[in-house]
Amino acid sequence: MKKILIALMALIFILPLAACGNTSEDAAIKENASKWNKTVSELEVVKTDKIGNNRGYIAQTMKQLKKVNKSVIQGTVYDMSKMNNLDNGAYTKVIVYVDKVISGKKSLQGKKIVLVMNGGITTTNRWYKNQNQTREADHDIWVQYNEAPLPKVGSKIIGGITPIGKTEPTVYMKTIKKNNLANTNTYDLDMPAFNFWIKDSKDKQYHLNNPKATKELKVNPEMAKSIKNLTDELNQKYNN
Repeated sequence: MKKILIALMALIFILPLAACGNTSEDAAIKENASKWNKTVSELEVVKTDKIGNNRGYIAQTMKQLKKVNKSVIQGTVYDMSKMNNLDNGAYTKVIVYVDKVISGKKSLQGKKIVLVMNGGITTTNRWYKNQNQTREADHDIWVQYNEAPLPKVGSKIIGGITPIGKTEPTVYMKTIKKNNLANTNTYDLDMPAFNFWIKDSKDKQYHLNNPKATKELKVNPEMAKSIKNLTDELNQKYNN
């Protein structure tokens, strides 16, 4: 009886702590969302059809998704922040809280990682460098990739990640290094156009983050069906 009472007392103390932790994280995410929205709300939006960082293999089954990525995670967008972008590039630092490791490095679960994602805040002079743009006063702009829009702070995501390749000579990697993010906490998001799923507060299910995916996949009905089946499987297993 004494052991039971001790166990019950421990549970009483543990539960409030856990609840406070969740409430604290939720409050932080809400505050981060408010700050980011304020940062971008008044910026001129420039939409682009550029491909951006869209590396990797298009997985069409769960088996392929797990095989071609070092890890597949389910997470929450915890925070987003402006980066010091280079000429002709626009990226954003996205901090993701890993809710679940679907496959791969299990030690990531419960930790925060950094993804450097397509789209972000830069200036007209940097974005249009050497592109014969109409001259205008240099000013900040918010570049949005049509094929890979940035998620919202607080969004739920599912995607494959890989440790960054520090030696690649790309604007993407140069930007990562310039912003002092070339560390073990930063990962590539693989194939964001067709293997990155998102669920906003208004959504009931995960869906591809690419608004153009349905149109682009019409040329390959078999692939379209496979990716739809993969999306359905992810929702069945991880939409809770």
